[in-house]
Amino acid sequence: MEVRFFNGGHCRQLQAFVDRRTWRIAPFFAVFLAVRHPARGWVLIDTGYSDGFAAATRRWPACLYRWTTPVTATASTADILRRAGIDPAAIRDIVLTHFHADHIGGVKDFPAARFHHGAEALEPLLKLSAFAQTRHAFLPALLPGDFAARAAAVPLAGFRPHPQLGMPAHDLFGDGSLTLVSLPGHAPGHLGVFFETPAGPLLYAADAYWHHRQIEDSTAPLPPARIFIHDNRAYDATVAQLRRLARAGLALAACHCPHTQRHVAAPG
Repeated sequence: MEVRFFNGGHCRQLQAFVDRRTWRIAPFFAVFLAVRHPARGWVLIDTGYSDGFAAATRRWPACLYRWTTPVTATASTADILRRAGIDPAAIRDIVLTHFHADHIGGVKDFPAARFHHGAEALEPLLKLSAFAQTRHAFLPALLPGDFAARAAAVPLAGFRPHPQLGMPAHDLFGDGSLTLVSLPGHAPGHLGVFFETPAGPLLYAADAYWHHRQIEDSTAPLPPARIFIHDNRAYDATVAQLRRLARAGLALAACHCPHTQRHVAAPG
């Protein structure tokens, strides 16, 4: 299937948090994907920050998010797609790997889309206080009012071991085109997506790791970065599984990894 990578804004942060050899402030891009399904058309995987992030972080305590991770997001997700020749009005399916703001920022741009996500991903965040939601990078204001009516939550109990990956997985459309993969640790119900590209199979790991050196050199994030990890033990186990798959020859890509920028089709 055809796949296109886009930058949906970026924040600036100390790169040493995820790459101990580079002590500089660097951009961390919020990548999202568009995958062309043969029957359903373009399917989005996440939506980046989009330009709605600024409005969602004006008030306390959400403003803490923009103060601690300064964000640049000048275009809407719909406009980014439009400039790339993809009609945002034609988007009918969006996979949300998890509910951090840099992945759900553009969902309001697609009033006709259905949202596919892990059933365990949203409920724990909705139960938190506003301050705790901000600490967990979740901004409820980014979700449309009819989100629940358009959500297609997939319970983890329905996932089965994938023969190639050895991880719990779910065939999203029942045709083998897009497979949701459970990659626990980073956030509640965190998912990756496995699919075929013209260059071969690819596992898009979303935020299961942040930097390719975690896969190549077993580099671990610094303690300050681990504050924002939902389950550190599960996170480390997931990275170890991904490392084994990469060493066996499987292509990986992750949202914030610098290597992913080689695939980006258009600037965000």
